[in-house]
Amino acid sequence: MGLELKELSVGYDRNLPILQDIGLRIEKGEAANFYGYNGIGKTTLLKTVATFIRPLKGQILYEGKPITNFRRRIFFLPETVDVPSRVTPIEYVRAVASLYGTRVDENRALKALKTVGVATPRVPLGKLSQGMKRRVQLSASLLVEAEIFVLDDPLVAVDEESKHELLQTILESLKEKGVVIMSSREKLPYCELNVDLKEFRR
Repeated sequence: MGLELKELSVGYDRNLPILQDIGLRIEKGEAANFYGYNGIGKTTLLKTVATFIRPLKGQILYEGKPITNFRRRIFFLPETVDVPSRVTPIEYVRAVASLYGTRVDENRALKALKTVGVATPRVPLGKLSQGMKRRVQLSASLLVEAEIFVLDDPLVAVDEESKHELLQTILESLKEKGVVIMSSREKLPYCELNVDLKEFRR
């Protein structure tokens, strides 16, 4: 049945919703991209889907039940994540996976990092570029045992030349596990659903 947004309104003030009356179904094996300009409400919407913010109105259902029943199956990647500077990529992704109850051996962690183009798995994160740190964060999504992947602007800081190839690779893996909900500033042809959030501004 996948994920369903039913007459969903989001924001921080019931009298001033940021986005209103969103209705959408995302089936398992699909990726939905919510796109729009900075400040339109992408992060607020994704935090609501990830259960960090309560909806102002409407429902979010997964498999026909309230999404709050599935918190342990949600992987959320914020737009900005502080990473510990002394930890190596391989240590980081194994630690993130463990938060979701997934034990990952070194070889599997190395494979995930290689998939996203991280060639320095044992160099401390503090010595890596912002774009490479983002790749490390994205590689963690390949390792966790989740079904609902919520990615807030996953390509932020990633180099322009390879960012779309990188995201396509990641989405193909994540869609095998469940559904992907993400945000970006543009329409993405390789996502099954592209939703222009301007339609839901009032």
